[in-house]
Amino acid sequence: MPEPEEPQAKLAITLEPLSRDECLSLLATTSLGRVAFLVDGRPEVLPVNYAVDGANVVFRTGQDTVLNKVAMQVVAFEVDQIDEMTHTGWSVVAQGVAQDVTNAIDTISERLRGLSLVTWAPGERHRWLRVNADRVTGRRLGVAPTFPDGPSETSRQ
Repeated sequence: MPEPEEPQAKLAITLEPLSRDECLSLLATTSLGRVAFLVDGRPEVLPVNYAVDGANVVFRTGQDTVLNKVAMQVVAFEVDQIDEMTHTGWSVVAQGVAQDVTNAIDTISERLRGLSLVTWAPGERHRWLRVNADRVTGRRLGVAPTFPDGPSETSRQ
């Protein structure tokens, strides 16, 4: 007599929110993100190299770039990591007011300017901008097996 077949698992997409601590940890795992801001009432989104210190995101820009317009604006800073083959990944958004800390003499600004921050864009990048994230959110996209009649014995092991 043939053995009964195990039910075939199907994959279900999952989307789960991340805690603030998980988001801050993930922010520190990469060095390329996107800063979103308004210029003349229209949204701009630009890639930047960045560094993280706690809830502070810092990036550099040149003197005559559009990023100079972000100082004293509320901005969104986004990073993600996506695996297109498995349809898994995560996304984190940090929001806060951007501040020019290029010449600031407070200890936080001095510490931020001491971070290792290599920019890929050509040209001089002497202006330092900080986003102290007062709101950080994130989501993880994953897959989980589902079974037509509930979990099987082998899936519970």
